[in-house]
Amino acid sequence: MLRLLSIRQFALIDELELEFVDGFSVITGETGAGKSLLVDVLDLLAGGRAESGLASPGADRAELSAVFEIPDNHPARRWLSDRDLEDGSSLVLRRTLPAAGSSRAWINGSPSPIGQLRELGLQLIEIHGQHEHQHLNDARAQMDWLDRQIDPKLLEATSKAAEAWKKARHELDTLETEAGDPEKTEFLRFQLRELEALDLKPGEFAEMEAEHRRLARMDEILAAASSAVAALDGDDPPGAGTQLNRAIQALESVMEFEPEFETTRAMLEEARINLDEARQELDRQSENAEADPESLARLDRRMGKAMDLARKHGVEPDSLPGVQTRIAERIEQIDSFDDRRQELDRALDETLERWKKAAATLARARRKAAKGLTGEIGNHLQSLGMEQAALEIRIETDSPDSVSPRGHDRVEILFTANSGQPLQPLRKIASGGELSRFSLALLATGKRDDHARVRIFDEVDAGVGGETAHSVGSFLARAGVEGQAFAVTHLAQVAARADHHYRASKETRDQVTRTGVRRLDGDKRQREIARMLGSSRSERSLDHAAELLESAS
Repeated sequence: MLRLLSIRQFALIDELELEFVDGFSVITGETGAGKSLLVDVLDLLAGGRAESGLASPGADRAELSAVFEIPDNHPARRWLSDRDLEDGSSLVLRRTLPAAGSSRAWINGSPSPIGQLRELGLQLIEIHGQHEHQHLNDARAQMDWLDRQIDPKLLEATSKAAEAWKKARHELDTLETEAGDPEKTEFLRFQLRELEALDLKPGEFAEMEAEHRRLARMDEILAAASSAVAALDGDDPPGAGTQLNRAIQALESVMEFEPEFETTRAMLEEARINLDEARQELDRQSENAEADPESLARLDRRMGKAMDLARKHGVEPDSLPGVQTRIAERIEQIDSFDDRRQELDRALDETLERWKKAAATLARARRKAAKGLTGEIGNHLQSLGMEQAALEIRIETDSPDSVSPRGHDRVEILFTANSGQPLQPLRKIASGGELSRFSLALLATGKRDDHARVRIFDEVDAGVGGETAHSVGSFLARAGVEGQAFAVTHLAQVAARADHHYRASKETRDQVTRTGVRRLDGDKRQREIARMLGSSRSERSLDHAAELLESAS
């Protein structure tokens, strides 16, 4: 449940902190007073998209935070625990929105990506907007709603079967296209001949690059070897070998007087042996490292051919052996076209049958769900003041060979608000109030999560008035009984049903306009409801407001 909401420098809100308890709360106020700003804040804290310019004018950034109380068995607790973000029974969400740049988010004090915030927000908050009912006119939205009432494994099985069929269809079409076009087949053979003529081995191109660098710098290599030989065995100045011999001779001339020089002389002797071996190795390497312009030219030509073919195939030169293998396999498939086609035909038939079975199972589940939901929706419509309403959830079957990830059904909701009138597609209903109430009935129907979320209704009662408004108010109040619900509303009948009442208003100080939100009780609440009825100064409106509050209690 939402316990605390803190807002700083957001839009027209300078600084605001609100505490909440369980039950049904309403937010009222004049048009443009900023009632929906609280909904916007909760949407952003649930990972909603942040547009630029949300910080208050002149502010560096907006800061939003919310504190939720999470029961032990709530899925959000498991989600937090799995990511090492759990911090007792409380959950703190925080988000900053700079005047320029990207927003940042924190979950229980730990920096978190916005995607992670959105994932958690789906488990905490349900937001139903004032235009939500308009989506019901779309057949896809109607099917989405119905599919939420059935086992998701049935949808997954149908989707996977359709994907398998699509893959088999693509492979068969590709084989037929290539095998049925002699020019394409001949072009493949031409490409293979080019690659076979090059005969590039895996890893060979990297070796050629290394050898090319060596041959291209052969003059430097030979010069370095010559300098090294001169340093070891030169005469002018004397090289390291000559100097080493002189050192050994000097020690040998006095060794009979200083026997300890024997150890030093042995070390120098070993060094002379190493120098001799190094000198011989340099001679050998110099003989083998002769400049070879012809080898360099051959290497240039082979590398150039490899790079040309790599450009043709859109790959790096090292990938050419793999390209050659794949083209050879494709030609082999074309050459064995009949066998391969029979294999793909069988795969296509098998995947189609698998999809048909999955789609048929899905269709039965949809019809069963629709039958049960029709009566449930009807009961909710009656509680919303539509006693004469009738509806039908019609499910029609397209061609069973028209493979779709969603099966072969078409879902359409037929409806009439008046007894004796024929059922019509929902999209043809003219009254916005009827659509609003129908949308509310759907929200309360079918599967619901066992774990309560904060439910927010942002002017979902648009287009509703009169006696119907009383029914809508009672209906929304029942949503709060399940846990915690908020409604932004213009209807006094809805506001009177609330357990808690908040009013948004604009105030101008020092030529700066700000939005504030206050909790109303007693006379202040009565006056606000009277304002919604007509005038907060009218005795008649005040009496009517008192009557609504008494009736609601």
